[in-house]
Amino acid sequence: MLNLVMKDMLDKREAIDISSRPRIGDYYVLDSFVEDVDYCDAKAERWIESIGEHKDTGQILASLQDDLHWDTDYISLYLR
Repeated sequence: MLNLVMKDMLDKREAIDISSRPRIGDYYVLDSFVEDVDYCDAKAERWIESIGEHKDTGQILASLQDDLHWDTDYISLYLR
C-alpha cells in the first residue's frame, strides 16, 4: 500500500476498509455505520467522502464523492 496514512489508520483501527462490500453502481452498500472512524476502499487506496441512509428504505450507502451529503433523499451520516 502506497498510502501510508491509510495503512496506519487501518492498522490502528481508526479506519474501516469497505472495499469488499457489495456495490450498487458507484456506491458501497453497508450493513451499519460506525461513528468516529474514517472509511476507505483500501484496494483502490481512496477515502470514502460521504455516507448516507436512505430516508425511505433505511439502506446505508457510501460514496467516493460528497454527493450523499447533499442528496435530500438521504440522511447524511458521514462527510469527510
